Amino acid sequence: MKQSKKDRIHQEILQAAKWIVHNEGHGALTVRRLAESTGYSHTHLYYYFKDLNDLQWSLRLSMIEDMVDALASDPVSNPDPVEEVIEAFFRYMDYFFINPNVFRFFYFCTFISPEVDVRYQELEQRLQSLWQSTFSRAIREGVIDSADLELTAKTIIYALQGMLLLHMSANGNATQEQCKVELKQLIRYILK
Repeated sequence: MKQSKKDRIHQEILQAAKWIVHNEGHGALTVRRLAESTGYSHTHLYYYFKDLNDLQWSLRLSMIEDMVDALASDPVSNPDPVEEVIEAFFRYMDYFFINPNVFRFFYFCTFISPEVDVRYQELEQRLQSLWQSTFSRAIREGVIDSADLELTAKTIIYALQGMLLLHMSANGNATQEQCKVELKQLIRYILK
């Protein structure tokens, strides 16, 4: 299917915005900087995005999709279901250690979400499916009760994000290896 000119330019602008966030950080993402990067005028950018928040929201969704695709592209397999869960969360953690500006964009940037955004709801379903598949073997083998899945997953995810926040904010001295050691201990404690 051929992409319309509007869709192509929309994607081109998003790709330029991704490059800015990845390489210069979310603070560098301004309409002026994006206009310089794309070669489009400020007013031309507003034809595709009504304001900076609209651009950031679309960019956030696109970057979440990139992350989900990266995490889902190579499924984790380990003979021990608990170690399989640990490896899956290590990949999630590694994604942000490799892409620290993405983490900062997701969690340090303020977003105003539209009232209804089907794209976001679809991404939430993909993320939920990803976490369910992460725990599926642990559930099948009786390591965790399916009724506890949501609370268990949230506990691990929130702890992991807290570790990353301490690392990324430079308020903590936690290294990637220290974060992994602590995450492994936490997951083993919760699941055993």
